[in-house]
Amino acid sequence: MSVAVGCENARNMITIKEIDCPSCGDCIEVFVKDGHTTGEAVCESCGYMVPENAHLEELFECQRYPGRGHGDY
Repeated sequence: MSVAVGCENARNMITIKEIDCPSCGDCIEVFVKDGHTTGEAVCESCGYMVPENAHLEELFECQRYPGRGHGDY
């Protein structure tokens, strides 16, 4: 039973990730749970906003293809 409790705790854990801003390339700190952002994050340099519940893979897709915003593909 203790193994299942440990798995549940790991699943509910929020991690902090630093990603490159798709707009200006500066660093944005985002909080991530289960591959999705929790809360909004804003680039301090240009104001680009990462919305709450954004899928982290889509954010990395924006980094691979600059000029595309979240959901533009």
